[in-house]
Amino acid sequence: MSDDRCFEVLACSLPSCAPDASLAIAGSRAGAVGILDLELCGDPGRAARELARLARFAGGPFGVRIPSAFDLHAVLLPALPAGCTTIILAGGLDPDPAPLLARLRGLPRRILLECVSAAEAEAGLRLGIQGLIAKGHEAGGRVGDETTFILLQRLLAGFSLPVWAQGGIGLHTAAACLAAGAAGAVLDAQLALARESPLGAALRAALSRADGRDTVLLGEALGRPVRACTLAGRHRLAALREEERRLAAAGGDPSAVRAAWTGCIAGAAGLQDPDADLLLLGQDLALAPELARRLVTAGGIVQAIRQAARRGLALAGRLRPLAPESALARAHGTRYPVVQGPMARVSDVPAFAAAVAEAGGLPFMAAAWLRAPELEAMLAATRAALGERPWGVGLLGFLPAEIWQEQVAVLKRQAPPFALVAGGRPEQVLALEGQGIATYVHVPSLGLLDLFLAAGCRRLIFEGREAGGHVGPLSSFVLWQAVLDRLAGLPASRKRALSLLFAGGLRDASSAAMVAAMTAELAEAGAAVGLQVGSAYLFTREAVASGAIVEPYRRQLLASRSTTLLESGPGHAVRCLDTPFARRFQAEKARLAAAGIPAEEARRQLELFEQGRLRLAAKGVARVAAADRPGERLLTPRDEAEQLAEGIYMVGQMAGIQDQVTTVAGLHQELCAGATAWCEQAASASRPAAEPDQGPPLDIAIIGLGGFFPDAPGVERYWENILNRVSPVREIPAERWDWRLYFDAGRQSPDRIYARWGTFLDEVPFDPVAYGMPPKVLHSVEPLHLLCLEAVRQALA
Repeated sequence: MSDDRCFEVLACSLPSCAPDASLAIAGSRAGAVGILDLELCGDPGRAARELARLARFAGGPFGVRIPSAFDLHAVLLPALPAGCTTIILAGGLDPDPAPLLARLRGLPRRILLECVSAAEAEAGLRLGIQGLIAKGHEAGGRVGDETTFILLQRLLAGFSLPVWAQGGIGLHTAAACLAAGAAGAVLDAQLALARESPLGAALRAALSRADGRDTVLLGEALGRPVRACTLAGRHRLAALREEERRLAAAGGDPSAVRAAWTGCIAGAAGLQDPDADLLLLGQDLALAPELARRLVTAGGIVQAIRQAARRGLALAGRLRPLAPESALARAHGTRYPVVQGPMARVSDVPAFAAAVAEAGGLPFMAAAWLRAPELEAMLAATRAALGERPWGVGLLGFLPAEIWQEQVAVLKRQAPPFALVAGGRPEQVLALEGQGIATYVHVPSLGLLDLFLAAGCRRLIFEGREAGGHVGPLSSFVLWQAVLDRLAGLPASRKRALSLLFAGGLRDASSAAMVAAMTAELAEAGAAVGLQVGSAYLFTREAVASGAIVEPYRRQLLASRSTTLLESGPGHAVRCLDTPFARRFQAEKARLAAAGIPAEEARRQLELFEQGRLRLAAKGVARVAAADRPGERLLTPRDEAEQLAEGIYMVGQMAGIQDQVTTVAGLHQELCAGATAWCEQAASASRPAAEPDQGPPLDIAIIGLGGFFPDAPGVERYWENILNRVSPVREIPAERWDWRLYFDAGRQSPDRIYARWGTFLDEVPFDPVAYGMPPKVLHSVEPLHLLCLEAVRQALA
């Protein structure tokens, strides 16, 4: 955990082959480090001009972002201005950045390495850089597999260098980063709609509709994925997809292919033409409209994020929203505000549910696709095992109507206290609530949040894309920040009625503390918040001891360092370990695409291809034809080699970090009591040091600010009018100023105002000392007075 007392914001200009320093200047003047992004710039003259502009107008420290293959370094680096304190090395480690770093180390500036993986961070550590930027999968431009939430945890745990977070950072997730120990955050897409942004009106209008789902990954087949926005440059996106296919088919030296691909991206990136320019902006573009609406300028956004980070962490340390016996725990009738998420082929063992309940959590059984007889037996056994302790059932809202109705009928008979619907609709949730079953619903996007809120749903789950099993479109940080922005606008009475669960990537005190800091403002407003945890339970002793999973399943999880997504079709993605079967799935998907199979048929075939694979991995059994009973298939144990070769090991990205077996009780203690202590300690460490003694106070004290202006009865309205460009100029009412006393319609007549006031202005000079003003202010007051008199004289002449 960091003891740093500063949460430093790096405010980046938007990526473009024609860089513009406006946002970097605004960020620097607001207390951030303004960063000029030169990664894609191939024009030495343009780069030098924008850097000089940044140096001239920056109000504080600034820096540059350059790739390791920086063609302009011979021109720019020797002439970097003195105020340039930071150099961000971007673009990865291909080609080898050692020669460039050798030149940079001779400069009195810190060097930060932008990392999309832990491997890049390790390489940077060997090269002697001074800090790391954890650039998550949701960010714009070059990205890796892990989201910001996961990568930040990994880098903070594995390296002693300071780490900045990039991707999904907003007012609330900034508090999460500070709680985890991050040195700060990087902003780029978040500033895209600020007043100082160089984007034109057409692009601003398009981006104002962003919700995070309007980005795409290019270059995955080439080993260099790049995230770009789909709200602009559609023609360019199509051309780049075709170029990606061509480069992948041509093959050749991988480094040369990646270099060619990087050149294609650099030539396409721009900020002006909504039809032709490629916007290398990430999912956090979804945060830009609300930030611009509320805070207007880049400086306002920077300052608000720094303040919100400290406020969120301080509130979490004081309110303890995840502590044992918290508001949500009391609502559930449990000791901890932790819900065990239903996992298909895992959460079907009553003994495991009993272990979760015994340790103070709320267990859920997974109904999956079970028909009525199987579901009835499972729930009856669960009820018997748990007795009076609370439990619930997880349902799939997208099931065929016949199966859904069967399952709901079983729930009516078994009457579990809680239910959970994934992929559901408001009417399904309300029907279960009407039966007296407190029902949560998964909310994967802002649009669905609005739908559920409008229907009156108040138990909501927000699960990010880094979770295991079926996942939604948005990373945790982007989804969490977007929904917290929306919920913040609800009336106080509605906030107090909310029960909110956050899921995806949660495993220990650090990750849970991030949620506590992020949600502290809602907790202060009366909302009950908690955690839904799935993959972390797979690392408990009880998961194997109860028969929820077999020992080889956990052994594979402990040995893993990465996950992959098996996407059978749009909106149908499953996260699992990268195993031999996962690679076979990808090959089959490519075969179907090459054969021209229609998308819906390909999806159906891929889902059939997956059938039974999860049960094989989790339970070690598969359906095999009975030798003595033709047509009948029996569940038969399979050896570990077949499990690995043919099974699907569903798990979230946290598996790449977790390498220890724990207990259910230990997990709950870590997530709640551990996270609470973590927040208290972090909040104490992040309090600013006492201000240094600045001597005795001056004789002047500002005790307030007020004013009465046209169309503005107070200063707040006055500044709103200025920012909104409202002009109050109009003819002065006659009762305030009768112009007829000073005006003659005759063009040759002398102006009456001069006759009345000219002598007065000449004979009554302004004497500041006579008004008791100290001599130290004469240099500013008297010239201003004289300037005003001169302006009046010129107007009267």
